[in-house]
Order: sequence, then structure tokens, then C-alpha cells
Amino acid sequence: MKILTTSILVALAVPGWADIFTLKDGTKLDATILNKTLEEYELEVSVTSSIKERRTIKRSEVVDIERVNESDVIFEEKIANLAPAPPFLELSEYDKRIKTLKSFLLAHKMTAAGTKANRMLRELSEEREFIAAGGVKIASGEEGLISAVDREKDALGIDSKIVAAKFQSLVDSRSYLAALRQYDILEKDFFATKAHREAIALMSRLATSYGTLLDRELSGLESKESRRQAAFDRLSSSEQARANQVEEQRRITFDRLWAKEEEEGQSWFTVDTQNMSSLQGAIDSLMKESERLLDVESELVEFDETDALYRKGWEAAGAKNQEELELILDALDEAGIAEAYIDKLVDRFDPTINNPPVEEEADAEEADADADAEMEMEMKMEEELEPAE
Repeated sequence: MKILTTSILVALAVPGWADIFTLKDGTKLDATILNKTLEEYELEVSVTSSIKERRTIKRSEVVDIERVNESDVIFEEKIANLAPAPPFLELSEYDKRIKTLKSFLLAHKMTAAGTKANRMLRELSEEREFIAAGGVKIASGEEGLISAVDREKDALGIDSKIVAAKFQSLVDSRSYLAALRQYDILEKDFFATKAHREAIALMSRLATSYGTLLDRELSGLESKESRRQAAFDRLSSSEQARANQVEEQRRITFDRLWAKEEEEGQSWFTVDTQNMSSLQGAIDSLMKESERLLDVESELVEFDETDALYRKGWEAAGAKNQEELELILDALDEAGIAEAYIDKLVDRFDPTINNPPVEEEADAEEADADADAEMEMEMKMEEELEPAE
């Protein structure tokens, strides 16, 4: 048997009962009975979700004791929000939610909360299979589920929304570097889509916020370095040597990371907050980005929404309207839309353009072979007819 995530099991498989004590003065205590006598209760009282304290309460002070099923408490705190899944959730996130539900059911299957969790598990599992088959969830409810076939009709628009949703999530979690890189993908592959246009304002705010944060780091760098130097001077010679080794290794690590990021073609590099040049370079790049975004907004006025163009192109390709399709393909190409989406429209119009039939290739190879054989035969005949010297 595989070992299920231990941390999940420990968190979810807790004792079955908790108690709510109501005292004469109206106070309610969420507590577990540790010990009891004829005169009093020894309790472990939950002050907050993470802080507990021991208290002794006289029985005469207690008006009521409400027995609460701990399964319901755990369900509300850790399980209830796992389904329905939000739009654009990745398969790996579906898997995490499903795993948590299964772990909960190991300890609470026969409870009312277990019945709810089992229903949620079925819902998430079915939805996961739908997503794995190429479908996508763009909104809550069944109407938000788009099948793989229907997704093709609006592939550019849907995929741009997925990238934009990741961008928004990274900004919300303050993963600024990853967010900057995600926006680059959105602009590069999905230029002038509705999702791209709407993301520009957020990108502008991100550039300003991140720049302010790095500027604060840069302003405090000198005093931070002074404190570090003072602490370094207090070290013994052997400790200083070790500290120097650690610092040198840190620099080497950053140098390797920057080289890797440059090789990958990244526009945004990891910032070393202990390096003045790294901080200043990042701040300068963010200022330039803010200015560039103004130019992008002006440039977008010249373009139709490319996801709307794609949808029109899908219809034109299906109707074999070559003239309209060519105009749309030119517009998408001018906007720099990723080639994969242009290929989708071309394939819908005529699958053989990008993918010649295998039979034709085989026939061509066979014809070339026959021609080579015929030429070789002619050369042999000419050699035989040549007069001997």
C-alpha cells in the first residue's frame, strides 16, 4: 500500500469529538475534556485555531455542553472549499484536491461530512477527466465547461484567458518575477486579444509596485551592508573565512542562475537584493517597461481583437472561404500571434497544406527510385555500346 501524504492524514484524522461549553455568564468555550471529577472539568480550550490553553471549570458554572462532531469541523475548515473547482485550474491542482478528499474519507467516510466529501470527490474526478481530455473550465457551473472540440473554435481566446488568469494569480501572490515572465508570454503569443488588453493595466501597476519595492531595498542597502560588515568584524578569523566562503558561493550561484536565464532568453532576471548593480538594473528595466506599455496601448488601437479574428477565421475556414481566411491569417501574423493558432485555421481549411498525405510522399520516393534505376540502366547500356579500344 502506498503511504498517503502523512501530513494530510495527521491533519484530517483527529479525534472524533469536540465540546462547546456554555457558561452561566454566556461565555462559550470550544474545548476538549482532558479530565473530569464530580466538581470540575479540566479542559483544553481553543483560544485561536493555533493557540490552546488548559483551564479548570467548576461544573456549577456550566449551563450546557454541546457535543460537536469533529468531522464537521474539519470539513468546514479544510474540505468544503475544495469543490467546485475554480476556472482554469490545472490538472496538478485537481490531483491535490482529490488526494486531500481521499485522505479525509479514510478517517471520516461513515460520517455526514464523509457523504458530502464523497460527492465532491466524484464531481472533481469527473471534471478532472474532462480537463485531461482537452476540455477547459472557463466559468462556474456546467455552462462554464468547454469540450475539447468546442475549445478549438475559440482556442486563441480561451488560451489567452488561461495565461492571463495565471498572471493575475502570480500578482495576487506577490510572485513578481514569475508574473513579469507570465505577462511576456501573454503579450508575445496572444497580442491584442481581449485578455492581453485587459492585463496591460495590471502589468503597469505591477511594474510600479515592484520597482518601488526594489528601490526601497536599494535605499537600505548601504546601511544593511554597514551592519553586515560590523557583524563580520566581530567574528573570529576562522569564522570570517567561512563567511567569505559562503558569500563567494552565493555569488557563484547567482552568476550561474543569470547565465541560465540568459541562455533561456528571459527578459526578466532574478534580482540579488545584496547586489547594487542587480537592483539598479532591475529598477531601470521596470521604468523602461512602464514607458513601453504606454506605446503598446497606443499600438493596440491599430489592431482588431485577435481572438475575435480567430473565431471569424474558424468560421471562414469551415466555409472554405479562402479570400476571407487569408485576410484574417495576415492580420494574425502581423500581430505576432503564435504560429500554432494560425496552423489550426489552416488545418481546418485544408489539412493537407501543413500535413501532406503519407501516400503522396511514398509515391514521390518511389518515383525518384524508379528514375534513379532507369538512369543507371541507361548508363550501363551506353558503356556496353562503346567500341573497344
